[in-house]
Amino acid sequence: MGRIIVTVILVVVLAVLVSMNLGFTTSVNLFGARFDSVSVVAVAALSFAAGVVYSLFIYFGRFLHGRAKRGLANRDRHLTEREKKLANRQVDADRAPDASPPPRTPKDVLQIGGRQEAGDEKNGLARGHRSVFAKFLDSFRARP
Repeated sequence: MGRIIVTVILVVVLAVLVSMNLGFTTSVNLFGARFDSVSVVAVAALSFAAGVVYSLFIYFGRFLHGRAKRGLANRDRHLTEREKKLANRQVDADRAPDASPPPRTPKDVLQIGGRQEAGDEKNGLARGHRSVFAKFLDSFRARP
């Protein structure tokens, strides 16, 4: 209820101000162009409208800046989380006992009677791990 009363009072004061200045004119110099006999009320209304448009540009610029800042903060937060996960994974890998078998040497291959495929090394399987395809091929080889 208080807002309505304050709004009505402000509108009445504005109406009185405008009505008392309707007859007055002024000259306006706008970027070198001179306008004579312009109503004071028109100058005030145009100044108000220009201020509103200018504030919209400022608001839009701040909105874009805030959105970009939030995007960078989110990207930084995600990157930090990924770094923490990788660090935790590395710590866990360092703590875990090495369950992989020792690397197979050519002597071991001959003693076991198996054969390490040449493609195992380029696939990162040179530490004694055999690829599924190599195991599949071994199942068809003749056994002594």
